[in-house]
Amino acid sequence: MWADLKRDVRYAIRILIKNPGFSAVAMLTLALGIGATSAIFSLVGNILLRPLSYPASDQLVSLVQSYSQIGLDNWRLSPADFSLYKDQNSSFRSLAAYWVTGINLTGIATPERLVAAQTTADFFKVLGVDPILGRTFAVDEDTHGRNNVCVLSYSFWERHFNKDRQVIGKVMVLNNSAVQVIGVMPGWFNFPSNTTEIWMPLEFNSQASHPYFLTAIARLKPGIHPQSAQSETTRTLWSASMQNPHLVARNEPPPPGADLKTVVVPLKESIVGKTAIPLLILQSAVAFILLIACANIANLFLTRTTARARDVALCYALGCTPFRVLKQLLTESLLLALCGAIPGILLAWAGVKALGRMMADDIPRIDEVGINGSVLLFTLGVAVVTGLLTGILPALRTMRLGLKEGLNETQRGRSGGSGGWMKAGLVGGQLALSLVLLVGAGLMLKSLQRMIAVQPGFESEKVLTMLLPVVKYKYPSPREAVQFYRTLKFELSAIPGVSSVSVTTNIPFSGEENLDGYIVEGHEPPQGTEPTQAELHTVSPDYFKTMGISLLRGRDFQHTDEANTPAVAIVDQTLANKFWPDGNALEKRIETTGDQNWMMIVGVVNGVKDKNLAEDMQPHLYFPHGQDPQLRMYLAVRTTGAPLTISSAIRNKIRELDPEIPVYAVRPLTDVIRQSLYRQKLVDGLLGSFAVVALALSVIGIYGVISIYVTSRTREFGIRMAVGAQPRDVLYSVLKQGLLLVGIGIGAGLLGAFLLTKTISSLLYNVSETDLVVYTVVPLLLAIVAIAACYFPARRAAKTDPVVALRYE
Repeated sequence: MWADLKRDVRYAIRILIKNPGFSAVAMLTLALGIGATSAIFSLVGNILLRPLSYPASDQLVSLVQSYSQIGLDNWRLSPADFSLYKDQNSSFRSLAAYWVTGINLTGIATPERLVAAQTTADFFKVLGVDPILGRTFAVDEDTHGRNNVCVLSYSFWERHFNKDRQVIGKVMVLNNSAVQVIGVMPGWFNFPSNTTEIWMPLEFNSQASHPYFLTAIARLKPGIHPQSAQSETTRTLWSASMQNPHLVARNEPPPPGADLKTVVVPLKESIVGKTAIPLLILQSAVAFILLIACANIANLFLTRTTARARDVALCYALGCTPFRVLKQLLTESLLLALCGAIPGILLAWAGVKALGRMMADDIPRIDEVGINGSVLLFTLGVAVVTGLLTGILPALRTMRLGLKEGLNETQRGRSGGSGGWMKAGLVGGQLALSLVLLVGAGLMLKSLQRMIAVQPGFESEKVLTMLLPVVKYKYPSPREAVQFYRTLKFELSAIPGVSSVSVTTNIPFSGEENLDGYIVEGHEPPQGTEPTQAELHTVSPDYFKTMGISLLRGRDFQHTDEANTPAVAIVDQTLANKFWPDGNALEKRIETTGDQNWMMIVGVVNGVKDKNLAEDMQPHLYFPHGQDPQLRMYLAVRTTGAPLTISSAIRNKIRELDPEIPVYAVRPLTDVIRQSLYRQKLVDGLLGSFAVVALALSVIGIYGVISIYVTSRTREFGIRMAVGAQPRDVLYSVLKQGLLLVGIGIGAGLLGAFLLTKTISSLLYNVSETDLVVYTVVPLLLAIVAIAACYFPARRAAKTDPVVALRYE
């Protein structure tokens, strides 16, 4: 067996070397298909398929709450909720909670804002991860007075301490508190987010039923399924809420039949859930490209079947069995595919590096992606399957020609004329797969175009935003914080190029949210139902002017709206239309369920989109900063020119007022919006690129088949023209054959697109998966390009010289 294999490989190498043009084209085509497939598989395999890096990671789950009646599908926990689940369950071996926040690092030359995870003491125990230096949190280090310790990420340790192994015991100043370093985590560990730099114990109060800011993670006991844990914790939640409504509903027990529940899902699913569909779509797209490449190579092999049939016939005559001949022919295609896999791996490596840079902050687990052993094994498997797919049909066709046809003298000169129906079928399949990709890309691009055209309700041009995380120790009273921001606003307004300045607790598209229930006087919710939710913003005067949000009725906030004046609020048009569609919201009263204090509505502003451009506008409720003092505020500055040109002047002015405030997340508002579309743009761009590659391969395929068709009928065309046929008759004959292939391919492609594009419906905005324009324009475009590919060989056939064509006869 090994001797036969060696002879087959040596013979295959000689054949490939003998036909360098054929070999080069085939290998490059396969390298493109295999490389793209392997690159996307490295994302799918490492992000979606590979288990998390924690011990027994299949036992890890994430736990949040859901209450659909009030619009909360991913509701975090209060400390009291978490304590309830921790004390009253039989499903979890251990349970921990965390929340991601920002921490000011001072005491260094330039203050920094760090991304910190504040956790309960069992956080690292639940995950089962040990530090590479020092230790993690002790049992009681999440209590007041004992929580001034921290654990560093590997990247932070490398950047700030140059990997000093004596870092344990050193002290950093975080939010003006001396915090001792007790450990350093491994380089691969960054949970709960790609940007986590430091972990600190959460000062935990198990009696606090508000606010709802915690996410819980748990390790299931052996044999417990997440669904069982969800059922148990939901029963626990219902039982407790009847006794203490503030655990869940904040004012009264949930009514019978309410969809209040806990949601327990595998931790990996909670991390990568939103990434799964786009990655699987891309994996399907590159699989289509690989199939199209295989069809192209199979067609190239089919062009050589007649010439190879003579060699096969001699092998039969010398006593070879059909199976022995099949092995030899498949060895060639397998060797060709394996040779194509080598540059394919290099293309995959380069693609993964590029995708890693583009997706660094947007895709979970992207830092775990690479060309590892599983990807290499997958590439080898793809190469073997590709070799079989490209070689099996041509090999069977060659064998079927048999001894009689192989030695038949009349076969001479007809190289490439055999297997016509196979070639036609392969080209039709290529066109169908290309059409599916083109339709999918067309739908996604049209969706993106419509999303970009959406008006978010504010003017993002020429607005610079940044985060100012003022800390309480510097401004212990609310009045001092308000005064700092007023002084800052006054100073910044004097900078040339500044049009207006304001501060707000949140800016649109930042990814943050602050939801609470609200009640309108005279429109109280019926007994047993919960108030709907609104997005809450605390803003300074001139916020709406700075953001370009239209004031429709009433007045803006004023500096006289302070704690000792009547409470006021501004609502957006979305909220106002819900309760006063034909009336006036001014001077009506409203309150939130979190702070039941009636406020008078003094203004109505235009509705805005906060989370993404595809969302429906949600109700917004605005409070004046003077009546709702907050420390951590975003600064918004409207400029007369390019926003970044005055960023240095703004930084210097902030540093003059308070050198310990780190200026963080300095970005034009247009960049903030652009970042919210980044993932969709990337997916759309990749899918569009794959569709173009598929179209190019398909056009090459149909051009090659029609060219071979013309070559095989050259003598026939010569005879027909010698007896009086016109060039247009020959042209029409060839075009008819091409149009038949195009029609079959487009018909099959439309059916496939109709069935498969339903999978991307969740990614489309204001576009149907059966959009008439896309389903009309894309097939028309494909038909025009394919007919153009048929036309040039047809024109060559029409110019056939009968004398030259018949010279051999």
